[in-house]
Amino acid sequence: MDTPRRPQGQAERRRLATQSPVGQGLPWPRFTGRTFSDLYALPGPGLHLPRYPLYTPDEPRRGDFDYFFLRGPRYASCQAARFMLLGGEFLTLADAAGVDLTADLSDYWNGYFREHFLGQFGPVIRYAGATGYRQRAAAFPRHRIVSPHPFDSAQLPAERYYLADPHLVVRLNDKGRIAELTPHVLRHENLDAQAFADGQWRERWDLPFVVKLTEPSGGGDGVVLCRRETQVREAQRRLHGRPVKIEPLLESIRHNYNVQLQVTRRGHIRYIGGSVQRVAAGRYAGNLIDLAWLPPAPVARVCDQVARAAAALGWYGICGLDLLEDEAGAIWFIDPNFRLNGSTPFFLLGDYLATHHRRPQLTTGYFCYPGTPTELLDRFRRVIHRRELIPVGAWYDPGADGSTRLYAAVASDGDPQTHAGLLASFESKHLVAGIAL
Repeated sequence: MDTPRRPQGQAERRRLATQSPVGQGLPWPRFTGRTFSDLYALPGPGLHLPRYPLYTPDEPRRGDFDYFFLRGPRYASCQAARFMLLGGEFLTLADAAGVDLTADLSDYWNGYFREHFLGQFGPVIRYAGATGYRQRAAAFPRHRIVSPHPFDSAQLPAERYYLADPHLVVRLNDKGRIAELTPHVLRHENLDAQAFADGQWRERWDLPFVVKLTEPSGGGDGVVLCRRETQVREAQRRLHGRPVKIEPLLESIRHNYNVQLQVTRRGHIRYIGGSVQRVAAGRYAGNLIDLAWLPPAPVARVCDQVARAAAALGWYGICGLDLLEDEAGAIWFIDPNFRLNGSTPFFLLGDYLATHHRRPQLTTGYFCYPGTPTELLDRFRRVIHRRELIPVGAWYDPGADGSTRLYAAVASDGDPQTHAGLLASFESKHLVAGIAL
């Protein structure tokens, strides 16, 4: 069992969490780029592989860059499709089911996305099969690879990554080590696999609490909210054989923030945007975005501390930092996401949205439609033109169920009734919220 050093008690942590020495203004300049390649600003050419590692049970690998992902290859492919439109100077590597909105649709829609995202979309190259990404990446040896998590180095060598040490990504995304980045973390206990299985820790923890895999994981698969003993048993079943972290479940919170920052190779910090996260059944379900929102000073201070600590280790790129504000107003850093986040594309669309909205507010997430991508866009042409439905990614596998998964935002100027009316209208036309994979 590994219990982290706790230099302060909970009262002292709360005092620290409510201090705000950076003052009331935004402590960083705004990020002004418009593409993913702008976010990373590599010194040379980049190849973007937005897919998470997903290994078959019989696939030989070294295991040095493990990643916990319960759902299958279709889900991983669908997640990657969110990041195909705004690559900029990156080469984006995708499989056949990811829809290139500038090339795979009808002439009308290809032209639409090319016109409105000129200067933002970049070249997309394809790979086939479960491991075809290796051969395609090898065909561009001068391109540094950007991906949300390193792949097995037997398949994609570590020296291909944009960071000198890709292990740094694993370290920074380890939920069990976030206290190394800031003291503004909840009381917690790290357990190795054996200690978690033995269950003696239960003597120290009363329900409710959260069990989190400390290793990097995706899609909420590595997080279990425990309010009942049945959920504790589910956590032990799902996360068996892996190290975990136990922390309190805050039932009453004011806000669940996500703040996104760019850190340059020189360690300069830029503010990209922020949002309130939506959670359904314990899983991430999208974001509520106000493009004019600025983080409160206590939130900004914690984010600044985390970003500077990561930069001091040699990391640069984009991070999405998840924080909770409790009933007392204390701010707690709960989850590191040192990678592109699902909501990142929408922060790059200010010019596209400004033509129709004074202060655009967006609800992001997946939608499912029973038809092809072109059929979907044709049916919703009017609301797309009015910037009320903002597609940034689509996934379609004709050999699966014949449905398109659209990654998009519903946009308005903040009127709740308008927003609800749009969602109801979409559902009446069979565009249903959710990924259904």
